[in-house]
Amino acid sequence: MDQQKIPDSELMFNQLKLDFKNSFDMKIERVPTNSGEVVLAYVDGMINRDLFNRDVITPLKSDSFAGDIPKSILTSIDKVDDHQKFIIEILNGSLGIYYNGERFISDIRKWEKRSVETPGSENATRGPKEGFTEDLLTNTALLRRKIRNENLVLESRVLGRQSRTKVVIGYVDGIANKEVLALLRERLDQIDIDSVLETGTIEQLIDNKPLIPLSTIGMSQKPDVIASKIMEGRVCLFCDGSPHALYLPELFIENLQRSEDYYHRAPIATFLRIIRFIGFLISVILPGFYVGMATFNPEMLPPSFLVTIISSMEQTPFPEAIEILFLVLMMELLKESGTRLPKALGSAVSIVGALIIGEAAVNAGIVSAPSVIIVALSAVAGFIVPNLNEFTTIYKLIFIIFASLMGIIGLAAVLVIMITQLSAMRSFDIPIMSFFHKNELKDSLLRFPTRHLRFRPASIQRENFKRIGK
Repeated sequence: MDQQKIPDSELMFNQLKLDFKNSFDMKIERVPTNSGEVVLAYVDGMINRDLFNRDVITPLKSDSFAGDIPKSILTSIDKVDDHQKFIIEILNGSLGIYYNGERFISDIRKWEKRSVETPGSENATRGPKEGFTEDLLTNTALLRRKIRNENLVLESRVLGRQSRTKVVIGYVDGIANKEVLALLRERLDQIDIDSVLETGTIEQLIDNKPLIPLSTIGMSQKPDVIASKIMEGRVCLFCDGSPHALYLPELFIENLQRSEDYYHRAPIATFLRIIRFIGFLISVILPGFYVGMATFNPEMLPPSFLVTIISSMEQTPFPEAIEILFLVLMMELLKESGTRLPKALGSAVSIVGALIIGEAAVNAGIVSAPSVIIVALSAVAGFIVPNLNEFTTIYKLIFIIFASLMGIIGLAAVLVIMITQLSAMRSFDIPIMSFFHKNELKDSLLRFPTRHLRFRPASIQRENFKRIGK
């Protein structure tokens, strides 16, 4: 029999039992009233029990109940004609009500969620400390608090055939890049997958170059960061169950920028950005440069430093390239173990492990002291630009391998390849290295005073690009 025409409450009760496979947390109740029997269905733990008892059960069992559900229920209520939509809304946390052949949905959702806290991966010395949570509505509300504008559009859609995860596209109408927005919608429509549990899954599915170690889609847990990106013409993406919001397109230079740069004075922000750029170069190039110098081009080193390296190399059985690769591997192992362990124990393991292993390896004559210093300096410099961790790790190894084979020539070859690859990469059809426009140079590696940042990035917003008046 067609589900839309089932008039009897007992048949609907049995149908819902069948639909939900008798799961223990799916509560399906038959409530007798003056005008007949009402069937209620909800997910235990996802509704507000106080509202349920006060605004639903009490009116239904009242002597004055005459069979008019919309007028009797004290909470907001909507009529649903499609049975499948009825099921989905119940699974989303709403209360399903069936009476006299009609289906209704009441939004009395309430479940446990993490409070708004400071994101641990984006510590800031100045600026807002709040961060997104795993609750989608909380995240969109935090964004609304930053952008109190009726033109802020939040489009909702569902991804995942089985998980039916809600995702939200956020942008400001009139400011957002229309081509980027259209391309994002197109790629989201092409996603056909069983489950989407985190924005990382969406990022990989909408990225047209998933094998490149550098992501062309930005990510943040801070509402002020996402709000600032949206006001520059970008588009953001939220996923229910994830505290990370995506924004696109992302330019390469943004990996060297932080939110507090715009809260500090211009000279301090510029200095910090230059420090991050130097840290990036040290992290990715220094180990390979050291291997190339020590192996093929020792004449380019200062004599005093060369004597130290030669004396250290004479006491170790392996070439410099093997030593550096061994130490880089050990550093990555310590970094991974420190990340996965509990916070207090992880930091202790990372610091003590590095000291003990490094000291023991030098004393045992397995590696030289200069190699330990070089790898440690490279690792510390890499922590300055955590967004580029995967990129620096991969290219660091490539620099070491080519430098051990061809010296400075190999180093230069990989450098050209890296710059060429970065120049060819695009984020939603926008080159990630397109920050050389005269207006964008004021907010790239250098940051001019705020009153001079009058225009949005020309590579992202080509129409409504003025953001500061005279």
